[in-house]
Amino acid sequence: MKYIHYYILFLFFFIACKENKPDTNPCVPQTRLDVPLEEVSGISSSFIDTVLFVKLQEPQNTFRNLDKLKIYGDTIYILDERLSKLMSFDKEGNFITQYGERGRSSSEYVRVNSFDVDKHYVYLYDDASEKMISFTHGGEFVQKVETPFWGEDFKALENGSFLFSLKPGKSNVKLCVTDSLFNIKKVFSYFDEKDQDNYSSYSLFQKVGDSIYYTDDMSDTTHVFTPKGELVHSYLFNFGKYAPPLEARHDASQLIKDKHVFMYTCPLIYESKLVMFLENRHLRTVLYYDMRERIGGNKDIDKGLSPTDIIIPLCMADGCVVGYLEDYCLDRFEDKAMLPTDVVRHLENGYRVIAFYRLKQ
Repeated sequence: MKYIHYYILFLFFFIACKENKPDTNPCVPQTRLDVPLEEVSGISSSFIDTVLFVKLQEPQNTFRNLDKLKIYGDTIYILDERLSKLMSFDKEGNFITQYGERGRSSSEYVRVNSFDVDKHYVYLYDDASEKMISFTHGGEFVQKVETPFWGEDFKALENGSFLFSLKPGKSNVKLCVTDSLFNIKKVFSYFDEKDQDNYSSYSLFQKVGDSIYYTDDMSDTTHVFTPKGELVHSYLFNFGKYAPPLEARHDASQLIKDKHVFMYTCPLIYESKLVMFLENRHLRTVLYYDMRERIGGNKDIDKGLSPTDIIIPLCMADGCVVGYLEDYCLDRFEDKAMLPTDVVRHLENGYRVIAFYRLKQ
């Protein structure tokens, strides 16, 4: 009889793990955060210490859209998905090189939708041909390897493996770890009939320090992995009555029409600070939130901006949230004269500016 309580506890835990949807990953510690949804005037100035603007010196007709951005070492990597171009710049904004180009040769690709960088290579995933292409940091082609799945986004792990978010089609696997040859070794979640696709045009993965974060597009949950791909934690963001129903997460336009709240991209978590890009009912907002103090608020990114307001948070680097500005952003500022004159001129000439927003300690 004295073991009956342990047996009941074990049985409860086992049933909980079995009955929860695989997408929720219930068997790791989870932090639930009640997310504030309202706008707070001047909220970014409470979180952002300084802003450094880097003017990109772009070759003519370099790219149309800045969809994904990563920083590795002293190099800025930028992907334009529409043009399938991956380029690198130094931290002064000077162009370094482009990685491959469209075509049908052994060193070319059809369509690039995601990339990553580690100490060995720059990796591009061609989701049209379902192949991973590797380049040196200097832009020299290394190899092209076919994958047995249709990938959406990925993260290179420190042991040569990969953490992959997949599209449905070849299998119902949604999130997995592969070995260096892209054989699936561990599955974390599966698609079901209500969960139709990962539709993000932004990054589903973010690496901050020694943690890798993953967020399914249009979701309310972020999962935390080690550099070796071990799932160790998750965050559940409580959007209250505005949380998106699972069966509707394949249709962003309908979620917006129904005034739901969901994440467009993986949030950035640095120490106790959280920066998150939200579709917030009828607005697009950036949430600034202190998870320790449980305080924060949102800023509408489409009007009344100040220099400390982040338009789209793309990645973290050395304690800074990294975003960017284009010429159309100038109309969103309350007064563009608040920006440095050379930055305004650079934007008015049709070029981009990378912004490093340093978080307050």
